[in-house]
Amino acid sequence: MIYQIDISKRTRREIEQLPGHMRQRIKRAIAQLAFDPRPTHAVELRGPLKDRYKIVLDTYRIVYWIQDDIAIVQVLKAGKKTPGFYDDL
Repeated sequence: MIYQIDISKRTRREIEQLPGHMRQRIKRAIAQLAFDPRPTHAVELRGPLKDRYKIVLDTYRIVYWIQDDIAIVQVLKAGKKTPGFYDDL
């Protein structure tokens, strides 16, 4: 099954402000989620962020949520991990 990728305007802006080499890596990783929303390198988050996943690319993170019943991957945040990165999820 192929999943639809949903990225909010805010997250798109975050991605476009990243350095060029990392922006391309993040875009490729997000595109691959349509075919495999739970790759082996994805980690399920714990605590209040349960049911969300993250992918680590060097010091950058992609946080997303999978809705299996309607085949959608919603990208919640992408960017450099800083203190407070997960606060507004």
